[in-house]
Amino acid sequence: MEIKFKKVHTVKDLIISAIILAAGIGLYFINAGLGGVIAACGLLTLLFYKAGYKREGESIILQKKAIDVVHTCRDSLKGFLEGKDVEPEVKTNLNGSAIRLEVYSNADAAIAYAQLFDFSDYTYEPATGIVELRGPRAQKLIRKL
Repeated sequence: MEIKFKKVHTVKDLIISAIILAAGIGLYFINAGLGGVIAACGLLTLLFYKAGYKREGESIILQKKAIDVVHTCRDSLKGFLEGKDVEPEVKTNLNGSAIRLEVYSNADAAIAYAQLFDFSDYTYEPATGIVELRGPRAQKLIRKL
């Protein structure tokens, strides 16, 4: 079964959009043109600015982190994602080749979805599928980020 994510609003997104919209409405009484533009920007952020993610079929809001990791950490990360009892290494000092680790996580719910990518021919190619981690294994990876 394929794991899919969709972008959703977080509380922070809604607050930012509401502040921009309120500033535009307030500014409209001072300068109608500028206030209208700011209010329009507030409406656009309300429609399009979504920083959270949800897995289809679940209600937990996740945050996405994508980091480039040193290639020497590849074996430990791949082993960890395959379920082996390995301590994942996450070093970000990029002095050579890199791999990419994308993690959708929620620390409060102790859940994470991770995928590892190899950099080849100027593109990132999946090295693993999206792996679901729960409980202590998810907390271990989230702490490393």
